[in-house]
Amino acid sequence: MRRSIALIALALALFAPASASAFYGYGAQIVSADFARGEQGDDATTFAAISDDGRYVAIQTRARNFFADDDPDPPGQYRAGGIFRFDLETQALDLVADGDLRDEATNALLLRGAQNPSISASGRFVAFSTAQQLVPADLNHHVDVYVRDMSVPIRSAGAFDLVSAKDGGDVPASYSPPGSPIPAGDLGAEVTRGAAISGDGSKVAFRVTEPESDLPDRPAVETPGFQVFVRDRTANTTTLVTRRRDDDGPAGGALGAAGISGDGSTVVWTGVNAPLQTAFVNGENTEVPGFPYYLWRRLADGPLATTRRITGVADPDDPACAPTGPVPFNEVSTGPCYGPLAQPELGISANFNLLPALSTDGRTVAFLTSSAARPRVGTGIGLDLFVTDMAAGLTRKVATSELTREGGGATAESAPIESIGISGDGRYVALVTARTKFTLPALAQVGEPRPIPDAQEVYVVDLETRSLERATRSYDEGDINSAVVAEPSLSSDGSRIAFVSFASNLLFGDANQRSDAFVVSRQPDPGSELPPAPPGAGAESTIEASGGPQISVRARSRGGGVVDLLVSVPGAGGVRAVAKGRAGEPSRQRTLANDDGRARGTKRTSVKLVLRPVHRYLGELRSQGSLRARATVTYVAARGHQRVSVSRRITFLAAAGTGGNRGAK
Repeated sequence: MRRSIALIALALALFAPASASAFYGYGAQIVSADFARGEQGDDATTFAAISDDGRYVAIQTRARNFFADDDPDPPGQYRAGGIFRFDLETQALDLVADGDLRDEATNALLLRGAQNPSISASGRFVAFSTAQQLVPADLNHHVDVYVRDMSVPIRSAGAFDLVSAKDGGDVPASYSPPGSPIPAGDLGAEVTRGAAISGDGSKVAFRVTEPESDLPDRPAVETPGFQVFVRDRTANTTTLVTRRRDDDGPAGGALGAAGISGDGSTVVWTGVNAPLQTAFVNGENTEVPGFPYYLWRRLADGPLATTRRITGVADPDDPACAPTGPVPFNEVSTGPCYGPLAQPELGISANFNLLPALSTDGRTVAFLTSSAARPRVGTGIGLDLFVTDMAAGLTRKVATSELTREGGGATAESAPIESIGISGDGRYVALVTARTKFTLPALAQVGEPRPIPDAQEVYVVDLETRSLERATRSYDEGDINSAVVAEPSLSSDGSRIAFVSFASNLLFGDANQRSDAFVVSRQPDPGSELPPAPPGAGAESTIEASGGPQISVRARSRGGGVVDLLVSVPGAGGVRAVAKGRAGEPSRQRTLANDDGRARGTKRTSVKLVLRPVHRYLGELRSQGSLRARATVTYVAARGHQRVSVSRRITFLAAAGTGGNRGAK
């Protein structure tokens, strides 16, 4: 009951002012890189999924330079990348599974490799699909689903577990010959990237595509295609998810993505044949078999758990909906039988690869739709963001909140939201869009918008504070210079977000001219008040970074508003300092000073940076006698591009400071 009250309160309070927001800093940590060699990928990275604990990122890449020296390509062939796992704590990059195998001379595809990774909460297990035969029992030439156990060496027994197997054992699925064979790997079982595995790695949701199969436990290859299944790797069970309401037989219709909640309780998918699986209201158009819907089923409620719709034009969850005849469904009427949307959720976009995002418990669901909210008001056909609560007893109208609404014809207000992700705790939703103005006042937009809507960026919605802010900024505090190109992935608490972008200014020294995978981390709000200046603020002091390459910063305030920084770094690389503090009229957080430099050589050395307030704040400094600020010093190693930042308080003094001259650490 507490969840229901909380969500109703959210719906009623959407227009309240937002409180202080998070801040995801400047730049990002690259994760599609081999730090041991000091190399970025030599080809594009296409997707990144972060573990719930925020430590590991599974990436899908075409880069060929990430393989170990003792792991060469087969003679006359090459592996077009694969799936790798990056450790944000140690910067280690480990192979999960090989990518496509191609002919060196002709570039022809010889074997479809690993695609569509999903990672468990601790990062130990990675699910994916591949046509490679990774266990001896897999003898077919179809695509199958596997889980890699990263605690087992890749060439050892037990490293891979075949997931697309029959119920009650480990016998691989069998498939009928496809109508149109695909070179180097026939259709079979497939997973949706970033959404396929439960937090503990025990359950995997997958979809069988076009061929018939013998899943879950048929004596012959007779189960129609386009079904969703869940494999319990602990119990060796395979469960049909897309079941008919009347006879529990396979309903099929799973034409798009399918995902599972972090606790393994709930499955969501995009599919047709919905009238065979779930309740409809008399008067809805059920005669079009190919019409797509968002469907949701909680397997934890038992084998007879019903399939439900998460949204739509109708509200069969409303107990007051008991029509005696057909309901005239239009875009403006309201009442018990009418749902939260004016049109079907996928009626215009018909994108079968759109997948709602689930919280860990499967209850909070974020989804995109081109439909307007009911009753219809002026809006276009771009995708917008809604969130709903699937707790039992809630109607779709009460449980659903419209969070964004496409505005006028300008790109700044009407660009579609391309993709979304949700944190496991259900508080944060990340979205990718080129939109810069969010006209619906359901969310308070925090921070400066991008001046020109010419690139897709990551934004973060905080459902608790009802705020929205941009999470992607260049390392030098500007706008990123190219687009984010894949759906975002969030840690359980939303403190870290993984994404892929072509931008070259998220990282100092990014020069591979390929899309890369990055992670941004939530930082303290830069607009918060600074604590009182410590005694002796004019004296030099030292602060040292923790983790990564060790840097130390010695700061000394002297007269005329000058702060000298002596930054000790372990070797060649770029160094940049930015000082921010409250100034100007009205008083707010502003950039007061910045400087950058470069370290050379292979040994530890020091770089001197000088911070002077920009001209427009010098009068304020003279009248007040001092300006307090927080200086962030960032070092990016020339080899490997490893990045570390340290932040400390400084004071700009109008008069000469005091304090001795201690040696740098």
